[in-house]
Amino acid sequence: MRTRENFIRLRIVDDRGRHSDARSDGSDDDRVARRARTRAIEILAAAAPGDATGAVAGVHGKGGVGGVVRRDVRDLTVLERRYDDEASCVNGFFPTAAERAMQRSYAGAGTTCSVTLRAKKAMKAPVFVYYELGNFFQNHRAYGRDVDYFQLKGEASQGLCTTHIKTASDAAIVPCGVRAWSFFNDSFAISVNGQSMALDDAGIAWKSDLKHRLGSYAPENLNTDQATRGGGQITGSTVDEDEHFATWMRTPALSTFRKLVGRLNTDIPRNTDITVTIDNRYNVYPFDGSKSVVIATSGRYGGYNMTLPIMYFSCGAFCVVLS
Repeated sequence: MRTRENFIRLRIVDDRGRHSDARSDGSDDDRVARRARTRAIEILAAAAPGDATGAVAGVHGKGGVGGVVRRDVRDLTVLERRYDDEASCVNGFFPTAAERAMQRSYAGAGTTCSVTLRAKKAMKAPVFVYYELGNFFQNHRAYGRDVDYFQLKGEASQGLCTTHIKTASDAAIVPCGVRAWSFFNDSFAISVNGQSMALDDAGIAWKSDLKHRLGSYAPENLNTDQATRGGGQITGSTVDEDEHFATWMRTPALSTFRKLVGRLNTDIPRNTDITVTIDNRYNVYPFDGSKSVVIATSGRYGGYNMTLPIMYFSCGAFCVVLS
C-alpha cells in the first residue's frame, strides 16, 4: 500500500524563501510558523489518496450512468424520408407554367403522394410520427415577433401584428400575423404492410399552451383566400381545440426542426414496410426548404440522441485526467 510520501513529496520553504533545514534564529515565532506550515502540508498529503479515490468513484459513476443511457438509446429507432423532392410529390404541384415560374400555387390543391420506409428493427408502441422542415427560420426575429399574444389568448388585440392583419376586403384576420398565416397544412396517413393504422393526435400539444397561450374563440378569415393563403386553416370550432396549431405556434430554436403529428399505438414488427400517404400542400419551394416525414420510438431519456451518453463518458474521462 502506498504511503503518504509516495503521493506527494514536498520540501518546506519558509516565508523568507529558504529551505526549512536552513539555520534559524531559534525564536518561538519561527518555530510556531514552521510547525504550522508542516501541519498544513501533512493535511494536503493525507488528502491526496482520498482525492484519487474520489476521482475513480466519479469515473465509475459517470461512466456507469453513460452506459445505462447508451443502452437505452441504442435500442431506439428513427426512420426519416424526405418527400418534397419526390417526383410523385413535385409533379403537378404547380398546375400551370406561370405558377411554376413564380413557384406559387393559387389553387392550393397540391398533390397526393406516398413514400415507404422500412423498419429493420421492431418498434414498440407508442411510435411517434413527426414532420420535419428544413431551411425554415421560425426563429427569425421578424417572424417570431409577428404575433399578437393578447389576441391569440382571446383578449382584445393590442395591434402587435405587422402583417396579415386584414383581408383584401378589409375583414379582420384572427389570429393575425405571419406565424398563424404560415400554419403547416400537409397531412399524413400511415399503413403497415398494407394495413391502415390509426394516427392518434390527442395530447400532442403542451397543456400549458392550450390553457395559457391559446383562447377559446372561433378563428376568422385565416387562410380563407386561396390566392393569398400561406398555409392551412384552423380546425375545430375554437382555436384552442386545434393541437396541431398549438404545436406550430411553439417556436423552435433552429432552422431545421420537427413537429409532432401523432402516435401509433401499435407495435411494428421488424422488417416491416411502413407506407406514408401525404397530402402535399405546403409550399417550401420558393425558399429552398425541405419537408420530411420522421417515424421514431422514444425511451426513458427521450428520442434517439447520443449526446447525453457522450457527455457522461466525457465527464468520466475528464475525471481521469484530473486524477
